[in-house]
Amino acid sequence: MKISDIEMLHVVAHSRSLNEAAQKLYKTQPAITQAMKRLESQLGFKLFDRQNYRVVLTEHGQRFYKESTKLIGIRDDLQIMANEFSAGNEAKLTICYEPLCHQSAYNQVIASVFKQYTQTEIAITSGKRFVALEQVNSGDADLGIGPWFDLFHSTGDLDSIAVGEFKLGLVAKAGLLPCALPYEALANYPCLAMFESGFDFDSERLAYVRGTNVMKLDDIASIKSFLLSGLGFAMISLSHCQNELDAGLLERITITDRQDSFTAGIHVFRQHNKHHGPVARKVWSDFQELGKVYGR
Repeated sequence: MKISDIEMLHVVAHSRSLNEAAQKLYKTQPAITQAMKRLESQLGFKLFDRQNYRVVLTEHGQRFYKESTKLIGIRDDLQIMANEFSAGNEAKLTICYEPLCHQSAYNQVIASVFKQYTQTEIAITSGKRFVALEQVNSGDADLGIGPWFDLFHSTGDLDSIAVGEFKLGLVAKAGLLPCALPYEALANYPCLAMFESGFDFDSERLAYVRGTNVMKLDDIASIKSFLLSGLGFAMISLSHCQNELDAGLLERITITDRQDSFTAGIHVFRQHNKHHGPVARKVWSDFQELGKVYGR
């Protein structure tokens, strides 16, 4: 069964006569007739009945025609994919997007590109602390969105765009800990923390860990879930638990003898010396515009 015969079937089904179908296909009427007879012979049933000068689909023909539209749709999708790939578009774009930095503006950039480049698979990954930096440096991700410190430039040849910031603070279930206490007293309470990265500059101090009763997790949603269950305290992005703070389910914890909240930058970054395809360049360009807005 040739797809060209299926395509011809669709034209004949939408034409008033074989002569009209032949004109649409720039073929002779005998060629159309021969192709339809060949298709009927392969299928083992009649596709058309002749009614005067018209050809009308039989019941079997109508059913077959409807199902064959799926094949034409796949053909059209393959052609679109081929056109995009021939233009140099990537088959896959991987973005390591750390949950700590999730913001609607970044989601909108990714969603816009996803809708524009329909044949490029966009894969979003995440995980432990500074995983985006690890994945971009190792080549496992084309683009990273995550916390940023200037020393990150020393880990690789990276381009970066400042696009925002987030605030970290100590949080626990309401009533679980005193609202204010000295740093040493934290050792009396369990701590929830992200797994550390493999970088030398990473350490448990970034998690505000005290004592040995520590639970390590690799996603912020799980940390918040355990916070709400009353398991312990965590240094967490305040924007991720603002609703629970407003509702009184969680509360901020103040440390009386040292800093207990921190503001960190959010950057989008990529390898400088790597070839980036059209989709990756479009994402980067859109984040550059976002960075200009943030800079103002």
